[in-house]
Amino acid sequence: MESLALPTSALEKNLLSYLERHLGCILKVDRLAGGHQHSWLLETNTERLVLRLNQQQPCYGLDYQREREVLQQLNHLPWVINMHPLSLNGEFLLYQFQEGEVVSLTQWQQPTLWPQLLKVLHQLPSAGKGLPHFDMLKYLQRYVNDISASEAASFRRQALQWIKQQNWPQQQAFNHHDLHLDNLLLSSEQKLLVLDWEYAATSMQGWDAASVAQRCPVTAEQRADLIAISDLNSGQFELLVVAVALLDLAWYWQYQPQWQGLLLRTQQWLNAQGLANSI
Repeated sequence: MESLALPTSALEKNLLSYLERHLGCILKVDRLAGGHQHSWLLETNTERLVLRLNQQQPCYGLDYQREREVLQQLNHLPWVINMHPLSLNGEFLLYQFQEGEVVSLTQWQQPTLWPQLLKVLHQLPSAGKGLPHFDMLKYLQRYVNDISASEAASFRRQALQWIKQQNWPQQQAFNHHDLHLDNLLLSSEQKLLVLDWEYAATSMQGWDAASVAQRCPVTAEQRADLIAISDLNSGQFELLVVAVALLDLAWYWQYQPQWQGLLLRTQQWLNAQGLANSI
């Protein structure tokens, strides 16, 4: 059977030819939805694979080249997707497609999921020893500083000042940096897997635990678990939770400034920090 003819806008022909030489006939190529602008699902006669093209935006921490290095080191861990050997020689990342579902709010309530996530958070900080460092504070400042919407000018100014005034944790640990429900996959065997490692690097200790506390619907008991596993005191931990909320707001102001709840959430963040009464 001949391979599927693809427009060069989907995948470069020389890359497709290279992949077919090593993988065999590629029957289907689909761009993955959900913001993965540089990711494709490939289907051959024998397997399904996910292809991620290199993309580097160091100022925003995005680095698919580093993702390959991360996955190469973490490949032995049960909650990491298996990388295809071809990734080691190509200017791309290729890994095995894993059947499963992105964790939904309903699945989040399953009693077997939380212990699995805590295990990930416990193992991850030391699993990435020796991998590249990333300045999380500069990253946060850059994201906030690049907000251009005129209606967020006061918020931008106050947030930058807030960042400068905080006593940030000095401890370092390896972090995924983008933990939320959409990056957690539950396999058909109810095994938890963590996706999308392009932001992973060594940075502030406890950032991942704070991300889960901010972005996932945790109970008071689960929040206590996260504080304990972060190895920070409660004040340092809550500071990082506020910082994650600020990073998310900055992302929305840059990429989805028309989101209906953005003004309200921004005002709530300012109020919670005791800042000006209006954006």
